[in-house]
Amino acid sequence: MKISYLDGPRLSRALVAASRRLIQNTAALDAINVFPVPDGDTGTNMASTVRSVAAAVSARRLKYAGEVLLEASRSALQGARGNSGAILAQFLSGLARELSHEARVGAKKLADAAVRAAEYTRKALSVPKEGTILTVLHDWALALREKANHTDDILQVFMHAYERAKASLARTREMLPEMRRARVVDAGACGFVHMLEGIVEFMRAGSLRQMRSRAASRASAGSEIVSHSPPDSLSESFHIPLEALETGSSFRYCTEALLMAESLNLDALREDLGRFGDSVVVAGTETQARIHIHTDSPSRVFDVLDSCGFVDSHKVDDMELQKQLAVRAQTGMRGCAVVVDTGCDLPEEYFLEHGIIKVPALITIDGKTRPDGPALDTASINALMRERPDFSMSTSQPADTSFVRAFALASVHAQEILYIGMTSALSGTFQAGVRAASRAGIPVVCFDSRTITAGEGPLVTRAVELATKGMKASDIVLELEQLRGELRFFVAIPNLRSLIRSGRLHGVKSHILQKFGLRPLLTTDIEGKAKVAGLYSRSSDAVRALFSKLKKAIPEGSSAEVHITHVDAASDAFRLADLCRAHLAPVSRIVTVEMGPVLASLGWLGALGLAALPLDS
Repeated sequence: MKISYLDGPRLSRALVAASRRLIQNTAALDAINVFPVPDGDTGTNMASTVRSVAAAVSARRLKYAGEVLLEASRSALQGARGNSGAILAQFLSGLARELSHEARVGAKKLADAAVRAAEYTRKALSVPKEGTILTVLHDWALALREKANHTDDILQVFMHAYERAKASLARTREMLPEMRRARVVDAGACGFVHMLEGIVEFMRAGSLRQMRSRAASRASAGSEIVSHSPPDSLSESFHIPLEALETGSSFRYCTEALLMAESLNLDALREDLGRFGDSVVVAGTETQARIHIHTDSPSRVFDVLDSCGFVDSHKVDDMELQKQLAVRAQTGMRGCAVVVDTGCDLPEEYFLEHGIIKVPALITIDGKTRPDGPALDTASINALMRERPDFSMSTSQPADTSFVRAFALASVHAQEILYIGMTSALSGTFQAGVRAASRAGIPVVCFDSRTITAGEGPLVTRAVELATKGMKASDIVLELEQLRGELRFFVAIPNLRSLIRSGRLHGVKSHILQKFGLRPLLTTDIEGKAKVAGLYSRSSDAVRALFSKLKKAIPEGSSAEVHITHVDAASDAFRLADLCRAHLAPVSRIVTVEMGPVLASLGWLGALGLAALPLDS
């Protein structure tokens, strides 16, 4: 069957077919992901990108090919994830630039547009690398043009270029040292070839329905032509040598966002961002750009983006943690993975050491929103608290999709997941995690800690100890329910500004506290609701007030796990830690860390949290 042109409906269905084929191969692509960093998420990121495209073009009945490409470009930029996702979005933007006014597209015009779009895509990267999706895009586009010079049958043109793309993909195995060491092809390039595979299969079948029917028939006959592994067995094995997992970017955080403005200078922005890291991709148009960079300074990257326009769809992934999880998966360290949310305050190195994934809340400062964690500069926030009487900071719960991503990442190295969440009585975050748990690929057990900040710490560390010993999530929860009753948790609030401004402290209570120089000690009750556990005089200090609570809860010489959190009050936190250390048995564990923004936004400067859990139990 000859295909002379692609109009809107045909092109929409081709994009849907391409997306479906890539999504079917998500796990295989994740398994061979070693470049630019071996973080095992190329398939997941590309699948997220094409899902946006497929959903967008399916939702509208667009008559013209140019309209479809504009919609595909827009949705890809908004939904792009990862390095390869951003590159794919740029390629679709390039096609849209060339063909936006076309009602129908023939073979020659499509081929010429693809060549120019491939060149346009290369310009999106600060340092383009051969042996990646860029190489396969280029070779495929040239093959399109070569064949289109001899025939106007789009099916023949695509089949010829698809074979050329597969050959180009095979060569990526030897073009970069990362792929040579791992003995795999480039994952992003492989994902693109799977998309071409889907398009060719659709064109041969003549319809998506017929395409699915043929695939089902082949599968039932045991002769499935299209495998869900790299085409033509281009990856000998999905077991990547461990030494290959130690390569990649020298920067830690994969940082992404969608930037929107009336007029963007993409080249200048790309050069500016290059100061902060590598793997820089600035893809898009003059009004909308998808940003991707590997950096050690996500907060500085977002500062630059905020100065250019409106920033949305922030994402910061810890690539070091992702590599650790990939190593765990290969060394058989499987069992129960622990996932937490923003309400849990523990040292960053603890999360990394134990492979704990933390789902960030969204923090809004001066109308600009970022995820909690490396995207925020805590020192700058503390300075704003000190210097600006009108400074305010608000928090909002993570989207369900943030939990879905976290559970998917955890499932790579575990058979089940235990999600320990901040108290559901104070935030909807826990319920977001519960909703997402039903969409995870493996069992997820959800535990409401009914506490927050320092209070979550001892419960999480105990859960990690039990999981490391091989205990199942359901049994760990039984232990945590008992420990939750033994936990003692308090937060001293020396500065009432935020409590008063938020309306949580008002009327007579506010007047009395201010008049008599009293300050509250807060805790959470059996239901996880905040309540006042006592008052202390401002003339004394929070350290003495909290230590007094500890002495009443834990007898002298006993062993306990103590967690201390603070808001720009490190000296007070260390002083409290010294007092606790002198009071408790030497085997006691004491952890000191900065308080996260969820409670810091209310506790304000000087806030001090203390949680104690007896170890004897």
